Amino acid sequence: MKIALVTTGLGFGGAERIVQALAEDLKHRGCEVLVVATTRAGPIALTLSDAGIEVEVLGIRHPLDARVPIALARTLHRHQSNVVHSHLAVADIAVAMASRLGPKAARVTTVHNPGIELSRSKKVAWRLALTRFHRVLAVSEHVRDSLPRELPVTVLHPSLITNLAPSGARAEARAALGLSDEAHVVMAVGRLHAIKGFDLLIEARARMRHRECRLLLIGDGPERANLEGRGLELLGEKADAAKLLAAADVVVCPSRSEGFPQVPLHAHAAGVPVVATAVGGQSEVVLDGENGLLVAPESPAALAQAIDRLLSDASLRHRLGQGARRRIQTRELYRHRMLEHTLEAYRVARLRANSAP
Repeated sequence: MKIALVTTGLGFGGAERIVQALAEDLKHRGCEVLVVATTRAGPIALTLSDAGIEVEVLGIRHPLDARVPIALARTLHRHQSNVVHSHLAVADIAVAMASRLGPKAARVTTVHNPGIELSRSKKVAWRLALTRFHRVLAVSEHVRDSLPRELPVTVLHPSLITNLAPSGARAEARAALGLSDEAHVVMAVGRLHAIKGFDLLIEARARMRHRECRLLLIGDGPERANLEGRGLELLGEKADAAKLLAAADVVVCPSRSEGFPQVPLHAHAAGVPVVATAVGGQSEVVLDGENGLLVAPESPAALAQAIDRLLSDASLRHRLGQGARRRIQTRELYRHRMLEHTLEAYRVARLRANSAP
């Protein structure tokens, strides 16, 4: 089977890492895989190329650029793709436009969020584009409920977890970051964008009792300049961010919106409890009192109180950490399961594509 995975860019984002995982695993299954970035390349593009996976970058600047569907259709025709699997709105629009020009292929999209960051015109174009897909995979119930009911939507919880972290993961991660075993460590990971709410974490720190704790933030993005020098230790992007989460006593996810976030899943696999805002699909990952603590969005005071509570109570941290690992196991939130469900979606989409007039 020849599969084209189309996304916007190939930087260190949650959706981009999922594209990387699917590309690698599909190739391992014997599929011929092409990864297309509609706008730009990035570090993941280099990793894929090193793994022998073909990557093509279209370099578009606007999703409605008339040259985009022509360039993408030519690329898909050359690859002779049986399945085109799109990720993120700009890629969805490009695939939908190209579908009218290119070869007949099954079209699948994974919708990672409700499109809250999109402009009004882009959201209209995106919603129209979604009607051109044979299968729509929503990453959470929250995302599914945000989509038009007439779409053929299935919920598929993505996961990049291969195994639970081994017993020595904490010591190894702390050594990599130069942290002592005694230090209280709070960690956050994500794109430095207003929607991730890291400004709320800065405000929360000013209200915390545990002022001596190390508060580490892994990631990069447009908000970096606004976050520098305000109490967070900005570590930049890290290819091994998932492994480094094991160094934390508490992982914080203060987002204003989420589809089905991967950061708390990685924290759970490492047995680290999470403090998270109750927004979108984040409430489907973090269960209050079972594997972490949920707090109201836009509330630095609530974030501070929850972080302080966990830093003050080692037994609570242990109980929630064990609950986190147990939930990964019982719900089978693993990378290999994501692949199996995705292949089934391809099968259904191909049946629909072949039966379409």
